[in-house]
Order: sequence, then structure tokens, then C-alpha cells
Amino acid sequence: MAVVIPPHPAMSTNIQLTSSSVDQKSILGGPTQRVARLGDKWSYTVDLRPMHAWQSRPLIVRLLQGLSDRVLCPVMVSGIDLRGQTDLNAVSGAGRSIVVTGSTTGKSEGQFFSLVKDGVRYLHMVVSAADNALTFMPALKVQITGGEILEFAEPKIEGFLSGNEQGWTTGMVGNVGMTFRIEEAS
Repeated sequence: MAVVIPPHPAMSTNIQLTSSSVDQKSILGGPTQRVARLGDKWSYTVDLRPMHAWQSRPLIVRLLQGLSDRVLCPVMVSGIDLRGQTDLNAVSGAGRSIVVTGSTTGKSEGQFFSLVKDGVRYLHMVVSAADNALTFMPALKVQITGGEILEFAEPKIEGFLSGNEQGWTTGMVGNVGMTFRIEEAS
């Protein structure tokens, strides 16, 4: 079971997609080809506002636990009102598209969602939504069998904390500041 990162006062976040594709260059000066491969992964960096020491303790404990376990953290979504967003269930899908039960009304380009399969979350971004079909990126990493949940109301990233150490800074007035980075595990 993943360690759940509690609500936190983020000052800024940075989300980044790392592609698994490679550029194949001709040794004789011909055209370069991009070879797309499966395995693109998200990473999410959170820079926290300074907190009082008593406010930071639960977060520090979870981040320290996250050095040896998977972590689960909500992804801040800018410019999209998540109030009223509903989660959907998958019917079928492959590659970069999926058919869902219900309507995709209110789902917009650039919106994040997490696909839950066998208790593991995979983060995706909507490219387009029409009727009951979604196109997204990156490509699916698991087979859709039907009934999987797509979390739009509170998308989450699941993975490991970057690196093998986690620290925090305590200021003169007892404020604690920290930054952490989660890299998608699957």
C-alpha cells in the first residue's frame, strides 16, 4: 500500500513528462527519425510554503516513509475547476484512447486524471474528449479489461520519491520548508 501524502501548502509545483522515445540519426547525414517507445513517465516536484513545525510533522513522517515505499500525492491542476468533476469507469481502451461509461462533458484538454488498475494509479493528460471517448497521453501502460476507475475529481501521481534522502530546513522562527519530487513508478 502506498504512503499517502497529506494535504500540503504548495508554493509551486512542476510536472514533467519524460519520454522513452529515442532519436535515430543516420551516420551518413540522412534524416533523423524519432522512434516512439512505450514507457513515458511523469514526475511531480512540489516546493512547499514555509510551515510551522507542528504543521510539518505529519508531512515529514510521510516523506520519510516514502523513502522505502511508494507514495501517493494529489496533483495540483491549474486553471481547471475540479468542483463538480466526476470520476468515470472504463469500458475498453488501447494505446492512447479509452471508451468510458457516461459522458465526458466537462473534461477538457490538458486536464489530468489517474487511471486506477489493480490498486495502482497511472497519471494521464486529456488530449481530447468527445461523447464517451477520451484521447490522452502518455499511452496506456496496462491492459483495460473494463471497470477501471478514471479519477478526475482528484488526480494523483503514484511513484517513488526521487533520490535516497529527504530533508527539511528549519528557519529562525521555527518555520519549516521543504521540497520533494515524485517519479512515476509504473
